[in-house]
Amino acid sequence: MRRLMPHSLQSKFFTGLFLLMTGLVAFFAVGLNIHLNRLMEGEAREKASLILAQVEAVQRYVRNTLRPVMYKTLPSDHFVLEAMSASYVTRAVMSDPNLEHNSFTYRRVTEGARNPDSEATPLEREFIDRFRADPELNHLEEFRNADGERYFITVYAQRYDVSCMHCHGAPEEAPHELIERYGDVRGFGNHVGGLAGIDMVRLKVERDVGGIRDATLSFALLFALGILVQFLIIQGFFHRLVVHSLGRVTGVMQRLFPDEAPLQTELFLPQEDEIEGLLHGFELFAEHLRQARVDLKEYAATLEDKVAERTVDLTRLADDRRADVALFVSLLDSLNRSQTKQELLRAGLELIARRFGASRAGYVCVLAATDFASWPDPDVPPELPEDWHDLVTGIDPRMGDLSWHIPVQTSGTSRGLLNLYWDQPQERSDRLVDLARAIGQQLGIAMENMEALDGLLTQNAMLSSLFEGIADPLLLLDSGDAVLLANSTAVHLADTLDDPGVASLLKMIHDATRDTGCGEFELPDGRIFVAHLYPLTETKGRRTVASLREVTMERRMEDQMVRNERIVAVGQLAAGLAHEINNPLGVILCYAELLAASQKDGQAQADLAVIIRHTELAQRVVRDLLDFSRPRPASREPGDLTAMASATVDLLQPRAKSCGAKLLLEAATEIPPLGAGADALEHILTNLIMNALDAVSGLEEKEVRTGEVRVIIAAGKRFAEITVADNGTGILPEHLNRVFDPFFSTKEAGKGTGLGLAVIYSLIRDLGGDIEVENRPGGGALFRVYLPLAAKDAEEAE
Repeated sequence: MRRLMPHSLQSKFFTGLFLLMTGLVAFFAVGLNIHLNRLMEGEAREKASLILAQVEAVQRYVRNTLRPVMYKTLPSDHFVLEAMSASYVTRAVMSDPNLEHNSFTYRRVTEGARNPDSEATPLEREFIDRFRADPELNHLEEFRNADGERYFITVYAQRYDVSCMHCHGAPEEAPHELIERYGDVRGFGNHVGGLAGIDMVRLKVERDVGGIRDATLSFALLFALGILVQFLIIQGFFHRLVVHSLGRVTGVMQRLFPDEAPLQTELFLPQEDEIEGLLHGFELFAEHLRQARVDLKEYAATLEDKVAERTVDLTRLADDRRADVALFVSLLDSLNRSQTKQELLRAGLELIARRFGASRAGYVCVLAATDFASWPDPDVPPELPEDWHDLVTGIDPRMGDLSWHIPVQTSGTSRGLLNLYWDQPQERSDRLVDLARAIGQQLGIAMENMEALDGLLTQNAMLSSLFEGIADPLLLLDSGDAVLLANSTAVHLADTLDDPGVASLLKMIHDATRDTGCGEFELPDGRIFVAHLYPLTETKGRRTVASLREVTMERRMEDQMVRNERIVAVGQLAAGLAHEINNPLGVILCYAELLAASQKDGQAQADLAVIIRHTELAQRVVRDLLDFSRPRPASREPGDLTAMASATVDLLQPRAKSCGAKLLLEAATEIPPLGAGADALEHILTNLIMNALDAVSGLEEKEVRTGEVRVIIAAGKRFAEITVADNGTGILPEHLNRVFDPFFSTKEAGKGTGLGLAVIYSLIRDLGGDIEVENRPGGGALFRVYLPLAAKDAEEAE
């Protein structure tokens, strides 16, 4: 082997190796630096996540455990800030001396905080502004340089939820302990979803960055030293291993190609380096390879026919596989489309028969051969072998030349026998046997699913009909009190609410049954319902049935009975008082009038006039008591309501003018006669109009509005309707149920006895009618009287 030259293979190799090693040192140093920085960032994120997880655990404990316990333990109007405020407890725990460490800082801050310790710094305000500008942003992470240090900062946005509004909503709703400590200005007026502040963890990473630099430099130096040692070792072995090996390759060329003497001689001619000589040898090797390739092409030409035949076989097998997959997919599609087992069998038999090219297909139930399905003629039963009962209970199909009999099974249970028939003999293979067995199992699974679905639908339809058939409103609730099912009666009731919807009805039910599971509630239209909650303990997960029953008529009847009993009791008392008082009053009035006639002193005359006036007032009260206790029988002679209303309104017009009010009459034409006499009608109309005029008296003087009393007369099929409405101040809600009680009056002392409405109430009831009272939406009261028409006119109206 010749002496090394300046451009020999060895000099080129070591020059390239040196450059490669140098680049490798730089690459691994940079890679290590990047990797350590990523590890440092990951560790910082993990440490920040652990700190924030601890913070969240403390807050969750306060919200879900500590605060509810404190609410149960303390009075309802007490609030212990140190135990019930999640923010206060978190700051207290995270500022504990045992947790203090100069490597991280935790802050929970906001702008305009009620606690000065929670006020945000300029850096923290920067993060708050970024969260406020983007409501969808909840989390920020970044590195910052501050005060000559490098920090990793993790920030989470905290937003107000419903539970926060107790302390951060309106000041008047906040705990008084909070107001006493921080005042009622800062930290209030927030809303749900608003930015409450931020949780920030700041970690010092400057020491870690310095460590990364030192570690990178140490690694680079150590790696360079190792590379240098390897370089020296490689240099020592290169000549022995590489150059010697090249010489051996040259010897191999001489042994393999002894006839190519000119080429072999060129291997020993001076070249630029040893590789050039080796390339000449490979050229010789390539020439031999070319010749071998020509020989192989000639040989490959004889194999093309064999490959073509094999390709046809593989194509046929692939087509069969695709057809099998399409068959199973079609069977699944038939299951989805079929409504009954017969529909599934008809569709499945056609698909299976077309897949295998069978002329006929049939299915027989395991219980009886008379229960079958066939294709293409559904009325022709399939032909069965004599031992078909034994075959249907087995697991292996029987596959002959003209017929296949395949057991249909699922979960180890025999369901029937699938039969396929051909007009020409068919081939049989192990693959077809496995396919037939799989088809039987697939068909069995489809039939089982169909039967299970049919049973489920039948049971569901039965339960739905029972639930819907109940006349009372019913709702089925889940564990979260969400409505799973509501019958049509409940839906109709929910649609009639002022705020339509099942959610509004459910809120009323919960308000009524909050403590006992049973209660009453009243709708704005006056209907009253009793609600019951019945838990279903045998279902998976908690379920509750909410049942409603309308008791409006029951409550009205109870109120009517109480009022009637009260009237009877007062009537008995009034009768006794009137009898005992009336005679002394008559004597007093008689002697007072005699004295007044004989007395000429002016002062005495005035004093006697006062006695006479108050005596007459007392007699009027006594007459009302007598009328109330022993009312005169109401005349049922036919009465003209329109004429009586017109006459009464004309009679009371002067009284209306003195009150500064308008008295208006709106009467329908051709109102049939009533089953009530003129005296009763006059008494009823006069009392109602006088009470209405008293209610609007003085409105114009107070510059509120002009008083107005409107009398409306209308007629239905069986009853006439008298409406007396005023625009006064109305009746207090708590007085609506007492206006017909004896001696109850809202007038000033001396202006009413409280018997007028009680007397006409009894009179109307005696006539077979009814009276209602309510407040008008625009202000004022409205009395509505129903009086029956005369018997003959009522029959004609019907």
